[in-house]
Amino acid sequence: MKRGQHCAQCPLISKCDYIGRLEIQPFISNSSNALKLENFPGGSETFETVLKFCYDLPVDFSPDNIAALRCASEFLEMIEELEDGNLISKTEAFLTFVVLSSWKDTITVLKSCENLSSWAENLQIVRRCCDSIAWKASKDDRTSEDAAPNQESWWFNDVATFRIDHFIRIISAIRAKGTRAEIIGKCIIEYAKKWLSGMDVEIEGLRGYGHEKYNLQFSIFSGKKKESSGHNKEQKTIIETLISIIPPQPYAVSYKFMLQLLKMAMMYYVSPALATELEKRVSMVLEDAEEKR
Repeated sequence: MKRGQHCAQCPLISKCDYIGRLEIQPFISNSSNALKLENFPGGSETFETVLKFCYDLPVDFSPDNIAALRCASEFLEMIEELEDGNLISKTEAFLTFVVLSSWKDTITVLKSCENLSSWAENLQIVRRCCDSIAWKASKDDRTSEDAAPNQESWWFNDVATFRIDHFIRIISAIRAKGTRAEIIGKCIIEYAKKWLSGMDVEIEGLRGYGHEKYNLQFSIFSGKKKESSGHNKEQKTIIETLISIIPPQPYAVSYKFMLQLLKMAMMYYVSPALATELEKRVSMVLEDAEEKR
């Protein structure tokens, strides 16, 4: 924690098994001693809320703080054996019966999990949020199968706000529920537009639109390899991940999108295996177009 908390020992011990096992000396108000909790989920602000709970002061649960409080209660081992209605059970109930029934609240909680490292993962908060989002999104897809083919689903924008590791978890869960390939593909395109710089730039170098095959000529190999940086590594990771999760169906994403993604894959020197796979898909589309001419 970033700052110490001066507090009476007994209320913490009565509700926090972790504190009770520390065998710490009672805190004195004018003492410089402080309870140090390394890597405490949610930091000082969350600990202050836990203190309020321990002192039976009113605590407001919300989608913004519930994931951190659930992780903090697990850290402090605030179990039912110490007191009925302890913080673990209360936060679990709020997550299960309030948050996961609401699309907006689930999105908010999953976003907050990005700052809770492994705690939110180990407590299955991330998995449960992803499953809830996937269920609601796939239900919408099933009920709108007769909608116009180019109509975008309402949930694309919200799902596209997550960092790439959570996005792939959501897409995997949505796919497992039988959502159509073209819907998943459109969501991937939406994500790429939001997170990849230059995805909206027109592709140049498309030649030979006639009886001859297309001849793709990219002018991106001139110049030096991009210097390694945090931004470039993030872009490379996103590109590699998106390539790996594109549905295998040929109609899942547009030809233009695959060309744009291939160009960026070359710019950021992605895994050769993934780049080759994307090149094969582009070639198959070209060959199919030639056969239909």
